[in-house]
Amino acid sequence: MFPTADVDRKIRALRKIIEDTGISEELRGYSWEKPPVEPINDVRLSVSDLNSFCPTRRDAFLKYVLKEKVQPNKYMLKGLAFHKVIRETITTLKRAIYSGCDSGEKIVEEYFPNTEIPEKICKRIGIDPAECVKLYRYIVLQISARVDEVLSKYSDADAEDIVGLILPFVERKVDGSLVGLSSRLSLDVFTPYSVIMDFKSGYERDEHLLSLTGYALALEADEETDVNFGFLIYLKVDKHVRFRLKGFAISDELRREFIEIRDEIAEIVDSGVDPGKPKGCPRYCPYYGVCNEGCG
Repeated sequence: MFPTADVDRKIRALRKIIEDTGISEELRGYSWEKPPVEPINDVRLSVSDLNSFCPTRRDAFLKYVLKEKVQPNKYMLKGLAFHKVIRETITTLKRAIYSGCDSGEKIVEEYFPNTEIPEKICKRIGIDPAECVKLYRYIVLQISARVDEVLSKYSDADAEDIVGLILPFVERKVDGSLVGLSSRLSLDVFTPYSVIMDFKSGYERDEHLLSLTGYALALEADEETDVNFGFLIYLKVDKHVRFRLKGFAISDELRREFIEIRDEIAEIVDSGVDPGKPKGCPRYCPYYGVCNEGCG
């Protein structure tokens, strides 16, 4: 769906960074039994808590202590829809390939005109389906082209070969409880090359690096394997569907920052003390209406 050549090139550059700097064993997720990775209390956070818009992290207090319900804005709803379209489309096409849909032409003929997947998703979420239909059709075309590319290179490839070569592991379930995160995390993409990926539909934020770092530590703890590289895949749909890749090494610096913020949020939740509203509340914070009830 996105340029694999760009991923390969970036990974080669990132490997050089890891070779030069290394990653401390004490900051790996599988070092969860001792500080600094060991959780400071029994609070277990979602990865999205690390993407807080609130300078005082009052959103965590509202969510976990006061049990306030999040008020999703249109950007959050669109991002949710994009994630679901990507997941369900890839899952459907995997199933089709295993069921004998073994050429790009067959995939396009059967699935390109059928926009039931994005339309159902958008109806459930309550948003206009136009952008999701465009994203769905883009995925269908990209995967159909990749199927033909694989078959032209490996004429004896079977369904298992095709799926293994072109389709990523989408929405991998991860238990993050050992590193202070939820036991039911969902990682967008995991590859068997120590690389994890996360789709984003909004603008770029430094906090996105921390959320993917949290996934890395969770996966290291859950699987006892090294996870060295992360890719944020920024998705934009307008006249065209565009992906922008941001690759990075999951460095000691990022790991320490993740642990520091994780502990800060966990302490707020555990203490039950309201950290107070910030001087200015970002309008796009999902708890803006809670903190500013009655404000226009």
